[in-house]
Amino acid sequence: MIKKVSISIIAILLLLIAVPQNSAAKEYHQQISVDPLGLIFGMFNVQYEKQYSAKNSFTANLQYWGYSSGIYKWSAIGVGGSWRFYLMQDDILAIRGFSFGPLAQINYWSWTGSSVSSLDGGLSVSIGGEASYKWIFDNDFSVEPTFKLFFPLNNLEGLGGLQSYGLGCNIGYAW
Repeated sequence: MIKKVSISIIAILLLLIAVPQNSAAKEYHQQISVDPLGLIFGMFNVQYEKQYSAKNSFTANLQYWGYSSGIYKWSAIGVGGSWRFYLMQDDILAIRGFSFGPLAQINYWSWTGSSVSSLDGGLSVSIGGEASYKWIFDNDFSVEPTFKLFFPLNNLEGLGGLQSYGLGCNIGYAW
């Protein structure tokens, strides 16, 4: 399953690199997007990005995860943000092209049933970094593959298998 998703992401990225961006003359300062790939893994992510300066922006995101099996059920809600640097482009193109920067995420977890933990849930805090590349097309439609790396600041019992990285592909609208 993971191998198929990885191959699909690589194929989409290669196709998108080959598609020209004709909207180079238009300036964009904000974007709202969702990550449909996360839905495959039970995660819903909404992200808002606003240009702060010619080469910087900040993002705010809201996430929800959910999983249920016959043995247990868990869910989480998270809020986070990042500061992005767009250093390899013209000034008017901020929020487009390659970006990277630090991020922080706070998540509240809960689980019930035959538990993997003696706790009912808790709060996790992570910091890390992200890298992405954003295309914005003539119709203001945007596509943005992302890679995130997280480092947990606290140890929440039962989250030993939590992945410290994330791959995604945000699809959204820019203005």
